[in-house]
Amino acid sequence: MSSAALRGTVSARTSGGKPPEVPRFHPPYDWDEVDEVTRDLGTAVLTGLVGAELRGRFDREIDRWLERHPGTARPDSGSRLYDTFMGRRTARLHGLVAKAPSAADVIAHPGILGWARRLLAPVSDGILLSAAEFIQIGPRESRQFTHRDTDAWWFAPRGRDPLCVNAMIALTPFDERNGATRVAPGSNQWGDGRRPLDSEMVQPALEPGDALLFRADVFHGGGTNRTAGEFRRSVLLSYCAGWLRPLENSYLNVPREVAAGLSDDLAELLGYTLYDSTPRGGGIIGTYEYGDPRRVLRDQRPARG
Repeated sequence: MSSAALRGTVSARTSGGKPPEVPRFHPPYDWDEVDEVTRDLGTAVLTGLVGAELRGRFDREIDRWLERHPGTARPDSGSRLYDTFMGRRTARLHGLVAKAPSAADVIAHPGILGWARRLLAPVSDGILLSAAEFIQIGPRESRQFTHRDTDAWWFAPRGRDPLCVNAMIALTPFDERNGATRVAPGSNQWGDGRRPLDSEMVQPALEPGDALLFRADVFHGGGTNRTAGEFRRSVLLSYCAGWLRPLENSYLNVPREVAAGLSDDLAELLGYTLYDSTPRGGGIIGTYEYGDPRRVLRDQRPARG
């Protein structure tokens, strides 16, 4: 889809036309086009992105964790309003690399991670994992309040380039019956104060392994699960500019001894890195004893003989 075509679909929606469909890409992916579409329209679907072997490992590990810790995946933020927003019939987990070792491979998926780095490059020299979230929408769950994830940073300006991007990986089929994610394509370009109408929201169908990519400043929300016994299961990966505070507190969610066993690249995504803006005339963020926080992990790694 060319830039001109993208501008046409977005302007058609702005002028009252039918909302644009979410573009779908099939392997082998044209990443330049994926980047262009997600930057401008705000969202796209990549079919078959995450293989069955990795999905199967992750599913089995999450199931084992849930069996050993029953009742712990319900929202418990301390805010009654926020927990209602998250869903009373929805199971959610953070700290995934401490609960399911294969989550490390999901978070560091080269296609998703490369896409995130490219889209955030204009606003940040490095990126962080804002959140890696297991989400399982249960039967009879109501529709989630439509929102932008960037509302968490309510003071941050929105522009052509995103400050945060998301990838929703389907582990089960997504459809309108079981709560497929609702998105408003092009809403990243809307002015302040405008909220989407129901007619401006679309629910892309996904098969296991498909990924719904969307900027965090796109309006979205989980759909209504109208089924009697079907669970909609997914992993949401969110990556933000390296100078923003992430949603998930990975220092506490992931024990230090677990973080010490991760690759350097993944540990940096969790925040064990400096953000250095001195080449741009700025300073540094995220120091440990005014030095590199990776030293904490290196000190905990066993010596190699």
